[in-house]
Amino acid sequence: MINRYDPLTVDLTEADRPASTAPVRSVSLYADGGQKHGVWEAEPGVHREYQGQETVVILTGRATVEGSSGITVDVGPGDLVIVDPGEKTTWTVHEKIRKVFIVNQ
Repeated sequence: MINRYDPLTVDLTEADRPASTAPVRSVSLYADGGQKHGVWEAEPGVHREYQGQETVVILTGRATVEGSSGITVDVGPGDLVIVDPGEKTTWTVHEKIRKVFIVNQ
């Protein structure tokens, strides 16, 4: 099967994120065997307790991503971010952000 999505316009639903200080929306487009692919969007604020191996491409917006290892990176449109297994991240969103993600749990 082949599916095509526009990650900038795909419908998202509000996510229950008690560790976030601002609204978060997402959609899972594929899930199988501990791997999930989808789109995530967050309003400016702090979004904590994201964990696991993750690969993301930033579509819009800007954020600072801080890992539990102490590494901090600033990200924006077009950036590819790879988070190692076991790393916990905090996303401080400066401008509403939208990203495509692949998470391995």
